[in-house]
Amino acid sequence: PFTGCIQGALDLVKPNHFKIWPLSSLCRFHVNLQCGSKEKPDVALHFNPRYDDSRHHVACNTMLCSKWGPEERKYYTPMTQGERFTLMFLVNRDTYSVIVNGVHFMEYLHRMSFTGVDTIFVHGEVEIDSIAFSNPAVTVSI
Repeated sequence: PFTGCIQGALDLVKPNHFKIWPLSSLCRFHVNLQCGSKEKPDVALHFNPRYDDSRHHVACNTMLCSKWGPEERKYYTPMTQGERFTLMFLVNRDTYSVIVNGVHFMEYLHRMSFTGVDTIFVHGEVEIDSIAFSNPAVTVSI
């Protein structure tokens, strides 16, 4: 797993880039944009591609006060098992835009304020190449 501080916290239209290499055995992984790194933090966006059943899909959710909200699912996964991909999250006034390999994939409505989001947590069957926060321009090589 990887936990890192988001420099300057999230802000409107500040792209956050993630270059990720999935392991060949990729079944699932998740990226959390969350408030702090304590156990069970509030999670503004839980982005969770799942390949471990016949209906590959991406699940998204929010955790507030240690409780998950209703899960949203998209029954399409633009990431291919065993192939490198990039993720970008844009913070808009009402949504997060998720962009995969430069192509818009989905929108996720804010269920909590993004202003307290200061941590990224990545876990699962992937290797992280780099993470970049565009404003201020900071790149973390892993």
